Amino acid sequence: MHSPAQADTIQHTVTPGDNLYNLAEHYLGTPHVWPELQAINHLANPHRLQPGTIVLIPNISSSANASFAYGEVALVDEAGNTLKPIVQGDSLPEGSRVRTGNNSYLSLEFADGTVTRILSNTSIRLDRVRENSVTKQSQRIIYLEQGNTDISVTPAAKRTPNHFKVITPQAVAAVRGTRFTVNADGASATSVTQGKVQVQQPITGKRKPEAQLEAGQGIAVTDDGLGKVQTLLAAPDLSQLPVAFAEPELLQFDWPGLDNSREYQYRIAQDEDMQKILWNASSNSASATLPSLQDGEYLLAVRALDLQGISGYEAQHRFTIHSHPSSPWLLFPQPEQTIGSNSTLSCTPVAGAQAYHLQIASDSEFQQVIVNVDNLHQCRYQLDSLAAGKYYWRVASLANDTSGNLNHGPYSQPVNITVSETESASTAATPGQAYWISPRQDTRYVAQVSHSTQFDALVTEQQLDKPEIDLQALPTGRYYVRLATLLGNESGPFSDARIIEIEQQDNGGFDRTWFDKPKP
Repeated sequence: MHSPAQADTIQHTVTPGDNLYNLAEHYLGTPHVWPELQAINHLANPHRLQPGTIVLIPNISSSANASFAYGEVALVDEAGNTLKPIVQGDSLPEGSRVRTGNNSYLSLEFADGTVTRILSNTSIRLDRVRENSVTKQSQRIIYLEQGNTDISVTPAAKRTPNHFKVITPQAVAAVRGTRFTVNADGASATSVTQGKVQVQQPITGKRKPEAQLEAGQGIAVTDDGLGKVQTLLAAPDLSQLPVAFAEPELLQFDWPGLDNSREYQYRIAQDEDMQKILWNASSNSASATLPSLQDGEYLLAVRALDLQGISGYEAQHRFTIHSHPSSPWLLFPQPEQTIGSNSTLSCTPVAGAQAYHLQIASDSEFQQVIVNVDNLHQCRYQLDSLAAGKYYWRVASLANDTSGNLNHGPYSQPVNITVSETESASTAATPGQAYWISPRQDTRYVAQVSHSTQFDALVTEQQLDKPEIDLQALPTGRYYVRLATLLGNESGPFSDARIIEIEQQDNGGFDRTWFDKPKP
C-alpha cells in the first residue's frame, strides 16, 4: 500500500472491518467518493485494507464564514443560551448553533460561494460543513429549527450527489445548485425560483415520500406528510412606490395585495446581491412601515407567502434617502398664525450649516414661489410688505460635504400662514420652544440635548409625542438638539443638531432665545 505524505490529507490507521466505502462516508460525508480515496492511495483492491497500514484521507475545512451580520445575531448553546455575538468575519465550525433576533440578519458564505441568508427570528444548526480540495466534493447540512432561510447554492459538478441539504422537523430539501427558500413555522415550506430541489420527509425506511420541485414551484410539509406541489405566487407590483425620500421620519411603502397571500416578507439592503441586509421583517398587509435609514441608495425586496406559507417570487425596488444637512426647526410664526406684512420668520440654526434657503409660495406644492432667498446667513427672514393672503413657507440648510462642495439639504415641511395688512409686524418666538411639521399624527420621537455637537454628555433626553420641543426649564446657555423617530422598540438615525441658545435678558425675568434678543 502506497502512503506518501500530502499537505491536504490526514492519516487514518486501518482497523479490522475498514474499507474505502465506509471511510469515505465517515470522513467526507458521502460514500460515493471512495474512488478518489483509491486513487490518492494507489490501491489495487479497495475492498481489502491491511489493518495497521495508513490510508490518506483528504483534509476538510469545516466552517462557514459570516460575511455579514446585522442586529441580534448570536452563537447559542443547546439550551438556547447566548454564548457570544456573531460579527462579520467570524468562522462558524460544524455544529454551531445560530439564532437571529427581531429585525436581524446573518449571511453565511461557504467555500464555493454558496450563500445562506438567515432572516429574522430564525434558529439553525450547522450539522455538517465538509469541504476539501482533493476530491472536489462538499457536503453541507443545515438544520432549520424555526424561521426563514434564503439560499443560493453554487452548482455542483454533474453526476455528483446533492451536496446541500436543509432539514426541518417536517422535511428535507436537497439540492446540487439552485436558489430556494425554506421556512419552518409549525410546518415546513420550500419554494424554488432557480434550479431544482428534492423534498423528502425525514423518516426512516427505504421508501421515503418525496417531491421534485422545478423553478416556480413550492410545497408545504406537515407532520401528516407532503402537500401538493403549488405554483409560486407572482412577485408583488412595486412600480408605484416612491423612488426618493426627503428627510423622512418613517419609510412607508404600500403596494397592491396579491390574492391568496397571507403575509409579506420584506428586506432592505444597499448591495445588488441583497446579502448585506439592513432591515428585514414581515407584514400581514401589503405595506411596510419602518424608521428611516442613513442617507444613501437602497434596494427593497418584497415577496408574498401563500396560505400554506410558501414563499413566492421576489420583486425589488430601488429608492434613495436624503436627510442631510437637516432642515431647521421653526420658531415663528406658528402654523396658521396671522402675521403682519413686515413680520420676521425665524428658525433654528443647524450645526455645520453655512447658509439657509427660504421660500414662500402661494401653494403647498411650491409651484408658485413668491419669495426665494437662497443665501441667508442667519435662519431668519423679514418680510418686505408682503401682500395680504394665505401662504406657505419652508426652509432648507446648506452645508459643505466631505469634499468641500456645498450640499443643499431637504426643505422642511410647508407651514401655512396668513398675512394681514392690519396685523402689526412681529418677531415674537416663545423662548426655548421650536416645532416642525410631521406628515403623521402618531409619530413619536426621542430628542437628545447636549452642550456639545459630539453629544458625548447629555443635558437631558426627552421622548416627544408631538412635533415640538420645549427647553424653557433649562438654564441659560447654548444647546444642541438632535432628533430620532421612534417606531415601537426601533428608532431611526439621529438628525443633525439644531441649535437653541437661551440667554438671560433684562425682560421682566424671562429668558429669550438668541433669535429674539436685540442684534447689534
